Amino acid sequence: MDIEDLKKMTLPKLKEEAKKITELKGVSGMKKGDLIKAIAKAGGISYEAPLKDVTTIRSVKQEIQALKKQKGELQASSQDRIKLKKIRRKIKRLKRLTRELALKASKEPKEPSPAGPESPVAPESPATPESTPAASG
Repeated sequence: MDIEDLKKMTLPKLKEEAKKITELKGVSGMKKGDLIKAIAKAGGISYEAPLKDVTTIRSVKQEIQALKKQKGELQASSQDRIKLKKIRRKIKRLKRLTRELALKASKEPKEPSPAGPESPVAPESPATPESTPAASG
C-alpha cells in the first residue's frame, strides 16, 4: 500500500485501516489528511509523494500545447465526447495554474543583480570653471 492508495480510500475505510495498523486514540475524530499521515507514519510509508514538476510556466504551457494537439486530433477523427471533455477540463486547470504561477512570480522579491546599484561607480569629477558656459564670459 502506498500513499496514493490511501488518498483514494474513503474516510470510513481509512478509520478501519488506522485501527488495524496503529494503536492511535481519537481515530474517529480525525480528518482524512491526518489519518493518511498517521497511517503512513505507522506503516513506514513515505508521505512525501513524488510531485509532478510544474514549477515553471513554460513547462505548463508546453503541456497545454500538447493537449490542444490531442484535442484537435480527437475532434477530427472521432466523436468521443468524454475524452474531449476531460482534455478541455485539464487545459482549463492548467491555464489557471499558469496564472497562479505568474502571480506568485510577480509577488516574489527579486534578488539584486551583481551589477546592480550596489556596484561601485566612478565618482563624477566636479565641473571646472573652464568647462562651464557661464565662466566663459
